[in-house]
Amino acid sequence: MFFTLSKIIDFLLLPITWIILSACLIAFTKRQKIKTIAGFFLISLLILGSNTLIVNSLYSAYEIPQIQAKGHYPLAIILGGGMIREPQEDHNRINIGESADRFMQAAILYKHGIVDQILITGGNTSIGNLKIDESNETEQVKRVLIEMGIPANKILLEKQAKNTYENARNCRVILDSLALKQPVLLITSAYHMRRSMACFNKQGIQAIAYAVDSKKKDTQLGVLECIIPSERELYKLSVLVRELFGFVIYRIMGYA
Repeated sequence: MFFTLSKIIDFLLLPITWIILSACLIAFTKRQKIKTIAGFFLISLLILGSNTLIVNSLYSAYEIPQIQAKGHYPLAIILGGGMIREPQEDHNRINIGESADRFMQAAILYKHGIVDQILITGGNTSIGNLKIDESNETEQVKRVLIEMGIPANKILLEKQAKNTYENARNCRVILDSLALKQPVLLITSAYHMRRSMACFNKQGIQAIAYAVDSKKKDTQLGVLECIIPSERELYKLSVLVRELFGFVIYRIMGYA
């Protein structure tokens, strides 16, 4: 129930939802004051939300900085989500997703001898016919890692978790069963790391945040980047807004 409700809230938080609602108010309401407010809100959202400088500044303030992994760890935990896209015409082909940096960095850490094993956590996120997930992400990521030369017996899978809270809860059970020495490395996108670390700490897991897949740009922005509107920035803004509200809800629910 919580998972379904969270997806409904996600939809309501999307900037594109606000844009559509504002446009509908402008088009259909007869009250001039509401039209004016909706129009001002719509223009402000489009201008500010599509500005690279503004969105980049928000990410710079919220994302967990990247660190260099030092020492040796018994396990690296990869949080699922966006690493694999759903199959296309050729179902035997693995379609790499936007967050593939999560497993790529884990593979590099293993190759360098920094971690002994890799645990991929994430389950099917389908909600009946409302949301269909056929990516089979954890299995597909395992296939990629094996192709990269990582032994299959060094890759563990957790395929039941549907959200970050369940990722942490289920990983706690696996860690207890393996009696692994902690801390472990936690690998997820930089914007998602704050909520992830809070959830894992809540479960009593000693984790070191190894942030990857940073959405911000650390190098200097060009003049054109700061002036020309970008629909990509609207998408990035929606991701960050959902993450912020998700963190607040997790705090309220006691998950983080």
